[in-house]
Amino acid sequence: MKIKTLLITAIGAFAIANASAGDKAVVIVEESADLGATLSVGYDSHYIFRGVNYGENQVTSQIDYQLANLPIAIGAWYGNPTSGSSLNPGHGDELDLYATVSQSYGSIDAWLGYTAYLYPEGGSSTNEVGTGFGTAVGPFDVALGAYYDFDIDGWYLDLTVGHSLELTDMISLNLAAGVSYSIDYRVNGSDFNSVLLVASLPIALTDRATLTPYIAGTFALDAIDAWQDDEVFGGVSLAVNF
Repeated sequence: MKIKTLLITAIGAFAIANASAGDKAVVIVEESADLGATLSVGYDSHYIFRGVNYGENQVTSQIDYQLANLPIAIGAWYGNPTSGSSLNPGHGDELDLYATVSQSYGSIDAWLGYTAYLYPEGGSSTNEVGTGFGTAVGPFDVALGAYYDFDIDGWYLDLTVGHSLELTDMISLNLAAGVSYSIDYRVNGSDFNSVLLVASLPIALTDRATLTPYIAGTFALDAIDAWQDDEVFGGVSLAVNF
């Protein structure tokens, strides 16, 4: 599916349903699994979510499951930033639970999803619905997503363009650029939120396991640049199908 290709390209090693799970990284590897499940673990130098730094030196784990013969995927993501940021000095853990329904219409792949953001160590949980589509435009994968958070009472929109290059039978280079726009999300009013650039290098260790190092940069735009710095960050993840 183009959605899967775009998620790999845009998020790489974030282990990023972002499109479908609030920009968390769903690392999707080749569908050779018997049970339809993918288990991922990873490390990020910074926990950047929608242009904002929520902590550093983060360890993540994630499980995703594709229901057999149904266009429904469910999953859970857990992040543990081991040091804080200026916005989140307590570097609290985060648990995301999500479900996505996807369907192809000719050359367009569409999806509808729900995500619950939970904070086991304290903090206000939020609930979000999202929808979007992905397609190919020439050599590029293009995706547009829209997310509404019921508790924040705001919208977040993002557009991502990506391209994948096969370097060898085992290694690919995925490049992506995205821009986002917020409407009463985190701050009052509407404006462009941030730009995200990502380069990842998925390495197929076996037909079931993929190691993905990545490097990325996020650049704050008018909605958040008064209180959020630009950041260059990176990390690595390991995803296994079973």
